[in-house]
Amino acid sequence: MKLLNAKQICDIAAAKGFGVPALNNNGGSYDIGRAIIEAAQELQSPLIIAEYEPNLEYCGYEHAGAIIRMHAADTTIPIAIALDHGKTPQSIFRAIKAGFTHVMIDYADKSLDENVRGTQQIIDLVRPLGISVEAEIGHIIKSSDESQQRGGTVSVAEAKEFASKVDVDLLAVANGSTHGIFKEQHGMDFKLIPKIRAAVKMPLVQHGTCGISLPDITKLVKAGMTKINFGEGIRMNYIRYFNEFSQTLNHEHHAWRIAHAAKDRLKQDIKAIIQAVGSDGKAGLYK
Repeated sequence: MKLLNAKQICDIAAAKGFGVPALNNNGGSYDIGRAIIEAAQELQSPLIIAEYEPNLEYCGYEHAGAIIRMHAADTTIPIAIALDHGKTPQSIFRAIKAGFTHVMIDYADKSLDENVRGTQQIIDLVRPLGISVEAEIGHIIKSSDESQQRGGTVSVAEAKEFASKVDVDLLAVANGSTHGIFKEQHGMDFKLIPKIRAAVKMPLVQHGTCGISLPDITKLVKAGMTKINFGEGIRMNYIRYFNEFSQTLNHEHHAWRIAHAAKDRLKQDIKAIIQAVGSDGKAGLYK
């Protein structure tokens, strides 16, 4: 395993014009983690494997970090272990102690000044440790309403102002997507992305991808998004496959047989994501 931070992975991807999948392991799930890492290794894709703070509160930061390192021990691909939507300095340092190499501090729901000040404080503390930092500007909303197809957007001026005031490594920007479980999403502002990309120096991050079609994922990368986050759709499909195989597979009441089959099915979804962002075959760029 080539353990890097997300900046090291995304700087090369941004320069070469491909995306990097940031795939959420649902707090250290054994099966989802295996599916993610096996798919990336087989396609020789750089990988960011992410953990969401509420999941970690249940599963444990150390558990999540250990599961990833175990699955990735014999891989040859560059991997970053990321905390997604960290809300407090305490969660940031718990993740770093557990071996994470990238953290997101999400103060997007605060004022611009509070976001700038709080984010820079985290950067000053963790950058000497080799940890990269992600921030968010223009709050990417969460919705449980299937009819809510469009979130907010950030202006180019807001993104430029934030980037001029805080030395962040990756920047998540609101471009019309929404966190939540959706069959489809069509609200992204594809014209906004290249304008922001031209206005700031750091790679951009796409959040809220559930329901965005794979062709539109490719379009987002071509527009200028580099780190593309996937979470809800992965865990939703894993549960769907597990339920399906629990009914159709001759598992003889062995849970691992159901999990194994669900993992293999999920791996095909993840390979499709990797190909959509264009990171397949790119592991060799990281020497």
